[in-house]
Amino acid sequence: MPVDYYTATRRCRLVNLASQLETPTLVRIDINVPLKNGRIVENSLRLDVYAHVLELLSEYAGLVVLAHQGRPGEPELIPLKQHWIILRKLLPSEIDIEYIPVSEMLTKETREKILKLDVRQIILMDNVRLLEDEYYFSSEAALYRFFKGVIKTCVNDAIPVWHRSHTSLMMLPYIGKTYVGIRSTYELKAIWDINHSSETCGIIIGGSKFEKADYMFRLLERMDAFTGGIPAQLVLLAKGYDIGVRNEEYVKTHLKPEQLQIAKEIVRRFDVKHPIDFIVLEDKVPKVVPSERLGDTNGLIVDIGPETVYLYADMLQEKEIRIRAGPLGMYELGFGNGLKLTKMIAGNGLIFVGGDTTQELVMYNMEEVISRTGGLVLISGNAFLHGLSGFNYPSVDLIIKQAENSLPPIQSLS
Repeated sequence: MPVDYYTATRRCRLVNLASQLETPTLVRIDINVPLKNGRIVENSLRLDVYAHVLELLSEYAGLVVLAHQGRPGEPELIPLKQHWIILRKLLPSEIDIEYIPVSEMLTKETREKILKLDVRQIILMDNVRLLEDEYYFSSEAALYRFFKGVIKTCVNDAIPVWHRSHTSLMMLPYIGKTYVGIRSTYELKAIWDINHSSETCGIIIGGSKFEKADYMFRLLERMDAFTGGIPAQLVLLAKGYDIGVRNEEYVKTHLKPEQLQIAKEIVRRFDVKHPIDFIVLEDKVPKVVPSERLGDTNGLIVDIGPETVYLYADMLQEKEIRIRAGPLGMYELGFGNGLKLTKMIAGNGLIFVGGDTTQELVMYNMEEVISRTGGLVLISGNAFLHGLSGFNYPSVDLIIKQAENSLPPIQSLS
């Protein structure tokens, strides 16, 4: 049986900050945001959300903050100095936040700074993914050994990365009493509401990857799927469409070979909706191209088409719950048919999930419009779908076990 995490974490949620937090408190958050020309996007919902979280927690304890940006081998893997500058602007002036670069993270001097922390003081450690053992948690992990015996309490508020079993998440219950953070609890409640609802549901899956394939088998047993972005192109390929040489090359370059086979199995078992037209950029000119004519073009797909917007809106108006997961086009270049669809299906029951999806709302000043007209805007993306599909959150499992006094021993590499 899938774990009901909202119920299972009831005893280990952060609910009384004054009595639960002690200095120093170690907080894991997720401020992984899009990059543009080597610079992080300043008006990021994740940075805004976590600035509020840190402001609140720092009233009751000095904080050490762990976070990540990007992945190894990708240009998004950068230090967190830019994030620190933005957080410093977002936080009230009476809260002091210091940035520790990766070269100084695990030093005696940094340890002494942590031990001298007071309320309204925050230390932001550098990108944990710059550390080699972030991906392999063990008793030998340098980050774990550095914090063990120094930290009093821990908070895991990094729900966007809960589907990972990385050191900075898994080590927390082995360092100190660990709580599920306030933002993460809020998003867990959204999963609980969907799982316990008898209302009809549709999910709009987009984005530039197809990491959501594993989740779709489980989700499509319960809800209808509408696709955009790379998932739409993959579904078309699986159905035997010619999507054009450039688009097919792009898809196959960015995806693993087995993902096409997964897509074929998905469309064999389920009625997955795909766009009936697209915006194709051909010779720098955007053109509306029907799906069955994509093979006649040599341009790149940059958005869903106008007829698809109306078709999807008509079908989704019958769904009480409407989940948008991943951009439907290259919104950052001004292609906004995904936003048009969003406006048409706005209101109670609309749920936005994910960093890039919510960034689209922020870019077009729609975040408050959605949230104040009955919708939900959530910062967790794949992790949200991971939990909604019934898969486990490894680091949260450990927090629950700690609360039950059944925490297993840490594995050793030796």
